[in-house]
This record gives sequence, C-alpha cells and structure tokens, in this order.
Amino acid sequence: MSGIDHPDSSQFCKFRASMKKDKVATTLATWDEELALLENLRWSRKEFVDRVCASSQSADAKVLGVLRLEATYQLAEFYFLLRARGIETEADIERLAELHNQYVVDIMKDAAKMDRLGISRERALESMFTADTMPRLLQHWRESVGAIDQSNLARLLMSVMSTETCRKVVVACAESGFLERKRTPYGTVLVFSNGTLETIFGNCLRDLRMRITDRN
Repeated sequence: MSGIDHPDSSQFCKFRASMKKDKVATTLATWDEELALLENLRWSRKEFVDRVCASSQSADAKVLGVLRLEATYQLAEFYFLLRARGIETEADIERLAELHNQYVVDIMKDAAKMDRLGISRERALESMFTADTMPRLLQHWRESVGAIDQSNLARLLMSVMSTETCRKVVVACAESGFLERKRTPYGTVLVFSNGTLETIFGNCLRDLRMRITDRN
C-alpha cells in the first residue's frame, strides 16, 4: 500500500452504523473536529493524485502507478516550496544546500532519529554537498534558474526517498510532461520543472484550507 492509499473508510462507516446511538453521539462529541480534519486531509491527498493523473500526458499504467506514490507527493511539495519560499537566486539555492548539510550533520548525531527515518550513516554522508558537488549545483542554477542535477535533487530529498525512488519518480514525471530531463555533455541529467506539478500541489493546499475555513 502506498503512502497515499488508505484503508477502506466504508469499513469504519459500517462499524459506526452498528454502534448504539448514545455511543455514537459520545464519540462524535469527543473527536468531531479531528474526524473532520482527517476527512479533509484524506480528501486533499486523493485530490492531488486525481489531478496529477488527470494532467499527465502519459496514460501508461506504470507511469500512473508511480504518480500515485507518496514520493511523487513529496517531490511536488519540494518544488512548491521552492516557488512559495521564493528560492530564485544562486545565493538562495546555496543557502538551501547549506541548511541541508546542517540538517544531515544534526541527524547524524541522533542515531534514534536516523533509525526512525530509515537512513543509514552512509546514505546521510552521500547526501551532503561537498567541495565537488556544491559548485555543480550552483553552476547549473546560475546558468538556468530551477535547473538541478538529478543526483543533487536526490541529495536534497534524501530524508523522504532513496536515490533510486527519486530517479523513478523524476522519470515518470518527465514522461507525464511535468518535468524535463536533459542530459549534459558530462553525463549528468539536469531536471527542470515547468511549474505544473507545484501548481497542482499548491491548488490542493489552497482548496484544503478553504474547506477547513468554510466548515468553521
């Protein structure tokens, strides 16, 4: 089951229907707001998947299957945050990389947290921007705002997905028309977003906020 899939809510509806009325009333009084929030959160995740799949230029079942993964949601969130936080200049992306490095240093001091995240020490170390990889990150961004080497993108997403999962999601998003992958003369692959993926993510967030606001 993917991170966006959920147990069949109809099971819980049937269970509620079998409960005595006084018990249902007590339960709702205790968890009414939380249940409403959960319903809205599930709606938002499902809406994201539906919109992404509907906007895909590919109808291939394998591609659509990857678009439904939690990792695709995480990638969309990453690009949304780049836009929403106004990360545009070379200095901005350098600062983001420095914060990433500091995050890696901090979690490596917390073995329990690394275990919870499922991150090995080797994977954490490999995700850091070094004297070799930082210049490449900055050069690509300087030459074309938004351009990120696929391996550097995997570094930035280290805490939420593996390098191979990142590659698989990027390829699927490229086939869907959300990203562009461009191979350089040096054998690396540059990744560009055309803005569609982060727009879908942002609109789902906005609609979620409006649903919650309207309810209140």
